Amino acid sequence: MKVLIAVDFSPIGREVARSGYEMAQSGGMDAVFFHCAPQASRFLEGYDIKAFISPLSKNDQQQIMDNAKKNLHKVMEEVILEFGKHNHTNVEEHLTQGDASEEILKYAKNNSVNLIYLGYKSYSAIAELLIGSTAAKVVRYAPCSVLIYRPEK
Repeated sequence: MKVLIAVDFSPIGREVARSGYEMAQSGGMDAVFFHCAPQASRFLEGYDIKAFISPLSKNDQQQIMDNAKKNLHKVMEEVILEFGKHNHTNVEEHLTQGDASEEILKYAKNNSVNLIYLGYKSYSAIAELLIGSTAAKVVRYAPCSVLIYRPEK
C-alpha cells in the first residue's frame, strides 16, 4: 500500500509530514512525500505563454523549484530522523509544479496511491470561495481514500 503525504512548508505542513509518516510506518505502507510548487505562468492559461514569460521569469521559476526540492528533502530527512526508517516502508519524494489539487489527483491516479494524507487550513468562507480549497477538491475527486489532518486549535 502507498500513502501520498502532501507537504507544504508551513508549520502545519510539517505536522502533516510527521503524522502521515508515522501512520505509514505503523501501517506498513510506503510513503511518498509530495510537494507542489506554485507556477507563475498558471495565471496566463489560454494565452501563448512564451510571449509573456521572460528569461528572468524562467530563472525565477527554476529557483522556486530548486528551493522547493531542498525544503522537501529537508522535511523528509527530519521526519525520518525523528521516527526512524523501517525496512517495510519505502520512502520517496516527489516534486512538481502547478495547481496543488490537480497535481495531487494526477499523481494519485497514475501511481496507484491507496491513501492521500493532507492538511486542512481553515479559511474564511469568502477566502475559500475566492481561492478554493486544495483539501476540498482532493476529497471530492480523489481516486482513493483521503485522510485530512486537522491541527489542534
